[in-house]
Amino acid sequence: MGYYYLPNLDCDLILLSNEESRHLIKVMRYKTGDFIYFSDGKGRVAKAQIIDDNRNECKVSVIERMENVEKRQVSLHIAVSPTKNADRMEWFVEKAVEIGIEKISFLICEHSERKQIDLERMNRIAISALKQSSATFLPEIQLISFRELLEQYKTCSCDKFIAWCSGQSDVSQLSQQKYFSNEIMLLIGPEGDFSQEEIKLAKETDFKEIKLGNKILRTETAALYGTCIIAVQLLEK
Repeated sequence: MGYYYLPNLDCDLILLSNEESRHLIKVMRYKTGDFIYFSDGKGRVAKAQIIDDNRNECKVSVIERMENVEKRQVSLHIAVSPTKNADRMEWFVEKAVEIGIEKISFLICEHSERKQIDLERMNRIAISALKQSSATFLPEIQLISFRELLEQYKTCSCDKFIAWCSGQSDVSQLSQQKYFSNEIMLLIGPEGDFSQEEIKLAKETDFKEIKLGNKILRTETAALYGTCIIAVQLLEK
């Protein structure tokens, strides 16, 4: 069952936008009487019936609403330093949403090559990926400094990890970790890696050092690798 995206599912009668109407009626060939499922990106799903198949202003009637559809027991928050090439971060957001992620923080570090992110564009990409994958949860996306993030998570009891190119043989792999809370936080540094001061601060805030395989990965590859590994582990819980 696929879901279409609508941010507000409170009304019993919904008039769809011109773009959505044309897609449903002209492209997908839905007609009056057909049933469609909408997601608001917050786990809420509505079953609706088309009552007017006007290709410019399609009207649907909500028949049933369901809460927390496909909600995972453990949420994933990946904080990743944005790369100089914005396209690579856009690619990560798209793929992470398709796989499943609850929060993305673009992390400004000492060695970050980029200090600004077009959050509106990133949210549009996330919405497009949500539609593509028929997911029900749209991740929160924010831009935040490394120190601000650590301050926010200073007293958090979630599972906290930091990945960096330590070269230490005694650091365990992410794939070997076990999780004990309802949230997983993973920090991914810039291509110049975290500074020694940032690593020190993270460890003082109870972040555990981990490896992402045995190779040095690009920033966006590392972030997606972490997303995939944790998604598989959560499926096995």
